[in-house]
Amino acid sequence: MDPSSLSNAHECKVTSLKLVLEVDFKDSQLKGYVEVFSQILKDGVEYLALDTNKLNVVGVKDNCSNALQWKFGVEHEVFGKQLLVNIPENLRVSGKEFSARVYYNTTAASVALQWLTPEQTADKKHPYLFSQCQAIHARSLVPCQDTPSNKIKYQAEVTVAKELTALMSALSTGKTEGSTTSTYTFTQEIPVPTYLIAIVAGQLESREIGPRTKVWSEPSMVDAGAYEFANTEKFIAIGEDLLTPYVWGRYDILLLPPSFPYGGMENPLLTFVTPTLLAGDRSLENVVAHEIAHSWTGNLVTNKWWSEFFLNEGFTVFVERKIISRIYGEEMFDFEAMNGLKHLHDDIQQFGDTNPLTALKPHLEGIDPDDAFSSVPYEKGFNLLAYLQSLVGVKEFEQWLKLYITKFAYQSIVADQMKEFFIEHFTQLGKAQEISVVDWDGWFNKPGMPIQQVHFHSEAATKAKELAQQWFEGKELNQLSDGIKNFKTQQIILFMDTLLTLTEKSPLSKETLELMDSFYHFTQTQNSEYKAKWYTLCLRQGLDRIQPKVVEFLVSQGRMKFVRPLYRELNHKNSELAKSTFVKHQKQYHSIASKMVAKDLNI
Repeated sequence: MDPSSLSNAHECKVTSLKLVLEVDFKDSQLKGYVEVFSQILKDGVEYLALDTNKLNVVGVKDNCSNALQWKFGVEHEVFGKQLLVNIPENLRVSGKEFSARVYYNTTAASVALQWLTPEQTADKKHPYLFSQCQAIHARSLVPCQDTPSNKIKYQAEVTVAKELTALMSALSTGKTEGSTTSTYTFTQEIPVPTYLIAIVAGQLESREIGPRTKVWSEPSMVDAGAYEFANTEKFIAIGEDLLTPYVWGRYDILLLPPSFPYGGMENPLLTFVTPTLLAGDRSLENVVAHEIAHSWTGNLVTNKWWSEFFLNEGFTVFVERKIISRIYGEEMFDFEAMNGLKHLHDDIQQFGDTNPLTALKPHLEGIDPDDAFSSVPYEKGFNLLAYLQSLVGVKEFEQWLKLYITKFAYQSIVADQMKEFFIEHFTQLGKAQEISVVDWDGWFNKPGMPIQQVHFHSEAATKAKELAQQWFEGKELNQLSDGIKNFKTQQIILFMDTLLTLTEKSPLSKETLELMDSFYHFTQTQNSEYKAKWYTLCLRQGLDRIQPKVVEFLVSQGRMKFVRPLYRELNHKNSELAKSTFVKHQKQYHSIASKMVAKDLNI
């Protein structure tokens, strides 16, 4: 049983959905119905139990349009309400199929959806809608069994105003035009967990950037997106070579308005990405490589429970770094690993190194998975895989990874299945002794940093760290004007990260920061990663002139990776400014980001 779901997929399993919805910007709601197709798994089951959260259900009918009895369960503060649909007595037999048409509309409190006024979009001409269903927000988009343990197919008909375009995480199959509206149809024939259902409606244009890829965005951003993500087809091809053939057909990218709360979201056939990736030089394209890797690790092989999220994210970070290293050199694998360890260390410090949420398999009973979100499943999960690879060899581990995807494709699995397949495979290859040193229980269940370390080495990383050390020690600073001249973007990020770590022991002077800025022009940068690091460094060292720039950045985008830590830092230095800024601009953030920042600021 999934502790994050109130549904009964173990008794009556939903197999597919058909959504028929109208996008109503006037009332900020989706309205229509969903047809839920299910299979009875055991005799005597009285109800089909679906997850809902902040939905307005107005009726339920069977496939002959007869009314079905239904009721809501008691509302849970985190997980919403069960929608219990009565199964007719003649169908309460294992193996029987049961369908129900649920008429409903979303509400203003439906956290999966963000409704933007024209003023909140890039082009400021038309309203915009987008969804974010991970982790447990699909239930506020559609009544469903909202658990990654159950994968479903889905179809949809979406009606929007004629001047707008609708897209979903599914194959577009047609468009019918009325006098004032257009109806788009979609089908997703590969079973997916409900958190991968996605919808968008807005003024959208597309540009072809590869044989199976378009970039979609508002007209003013679409060409910048096409330039920035030009290497997409290379990433997909490397993923296929490393793993298995790409099964989803298309791989389109949607470049969203600034309020999107994540770097990217791996919705199949339509990856969502943040405009904070628009650096102008393709230097932040690794996020796209990450989302492409999810096509196999996460979307094809999925964690069964949110407590084992590392099966999605740790594997995806590992594959992402394999892809990047095959394009930009093998050293990049170790370089990115070293960068990732710094982020892991920071997050574990934030949670506390004995906090059970820093275990790879945290217990999430009664806990919103959003509250447990951190780099732990990403980076600690990656480090587990890197450690396993160090024991058996790169070539052998990559071969196992390909077999792992093949064996568990289209399934939702638990960590023990991965572990057992690894042990079985390498025991058969005669490596039982090499892998006997793995402390699986410690890796899975012990909080804090990884218990068994991998030594990563990178000359590029060493140079970045040495430059940071020079600035920290104040040695011959006037000779460092060209210090980052030949650095790649990731080296500059590591340089800043290293400074942030060093200054935890002893601060830099304001004069040193001003000199650095006169050399490297960080205050004027357009790179969002640089902004976040530089502003954090300045806030911590008391360079108050940066505070207006911090506010400007905070209100220009809503990516949680940036807004949460920067609001926390600003709150330490100027609590009144942090809180007043957030309260004034709270409604422009996605509801997930708004909820988390409010917690961070104790509002």
